[in-house]
Amino acid sequence: MAVTQQDKAKAASAAKKAHEALAARELFIERNAIQAETSGLPRIAGRLIGIFLLDGGPISFAELAERMQASRASVSTNTRLLERLGIIERVAMRGERQDFFSLRANPFLIVLEQSIADCQRFTAYVDELLTASPLPADATARLKQAQDFHAVTAQTLQELLAKLAERQKQAAAQPVPVRRSARAERTAAAATTTPQAAKAAKVRQARVPSSSRQAPD
Repeated sequence: MAVTQQDKAKAASAAKKAHEALAARELFIERNAIQAETSGLPRIAGRLIGIFLLDGGPISFAELAERMQASRASVSTNTRLLERLGIIERVAMRGERQDFFSLRANPFLIVLEQSIADCQRFTAYVDELLTASPLPADATARLKQAQDFHAVTAQTLQELLAKLAERQKQAAAQPVPVRRSARAERTAAAATTTPQAAKAAKVRQARVPSSSRQAPD
């Protein structure tokens, strides 16, 4: 069957949309990496968070290293960091010997819980210090001010935690549309790519602001 101009136009349009979708994903991942870096996390950890937010998991260690274009040591270091922070977890896959990771359920609630616990520990440390060691008035005032800050922060975060938990409970009751994985989208994009669409994709990629492109770790 001969391919008509209309068929070619549809294929080119589908390829363009697929590549634009992938470009938007990669831009989100890189922006998340930059934001994570400003918060004190390694940029590669921010990229990993972006990937897991989009795909959820399980994602194999080998696929993460391939997608990140980073060394296995770097990926290993940062997946362990995100495990400690409670954002991702290591999962076992039957018949597989390598490690797989998934985004934890309610990871940001876990981060809030950890922040609350940190604030509460600090207020307890101040109480213990002031009980065990009399201090000058100015030192006591500074400690009390810091303690008050942590106490108010813990209370505010607890209120936020309750609100977020309720919102997530409501969202869980709503049906979630099924979407393809990133690997499936990349495969679909490759299958529908025409030489013209590939050339256009390279031009669009070249126009991405330099601040949003991947930087060395």
